Amino acid sequence: MSVRLGFFYGLAIFGALALSACTSGSPPRDNYYHLSELSVSTLSADGPIEGVIDVPPFRAAGIVNERAILFRSGANQLSQYSYHHWFESPGALLQRSIIDALRRAKTFEMVTSPEMRLDRDYELLGQLLRFEHVPATSSVVVELEISVRSVRGNDALILKTYSAEVPAPGRGVDAAVEGLSEALSSIVAELLSDLASARADT
Repeated sequence: MSVRLGFFYGLAIFGALALSACTSGSPPRDNYYHLSELSVSTLSADGPIEGVIDVPPFRAAGIVNERAILFRSGANQLSQYSYHHWFESPGALLQRSIIDALRRAKTFEMVTSPEMRLDRDYELLGQLLRFEHVPATSSVVVELEISVRSVRGNDALILKTYSAEVPAPGRGVDAAVEGLSEALSSIVAELLSDLASARADT
């Protein structure tokens, strides 16, 4: 009698577990994001700056360079969105975006990356400081430190911290990504203007 009771008790538990597994639903899926193509304009009518510029991946400290998209959850607190990730690390994303923007703006005769192993005349180095969504103000913030220097003379053309805060065009992570692309476009426009000024001074 006790054996039969134990069998039915075990069968009931198994059935309850199976039913729970069927009704619990699928876990949230991971989402991966690219930056939008940056808006740029040609540097000047004088043509590109002579020489090759090399753009390595941007440096970033701690979780700023992790693939999970960041949001500011407090005055001194950053958090990561679950299930929402950049396609690759932010430092690599910025490298690709800046290289593409410089090429489309025809800023230099050639824009390359260290993997190409070409002799370079200039080098653009970047440090990513902030790259985050701020839900409390429905905005996004990007802050970069950028230096552009001549490799042969080690002369600095640019050494500057660029920052932009723009409204996120809606709610959610999709809007945050769109806003971050817009903020980065604003910074690139300022960078191109600074390169034009630096060229005029040389």
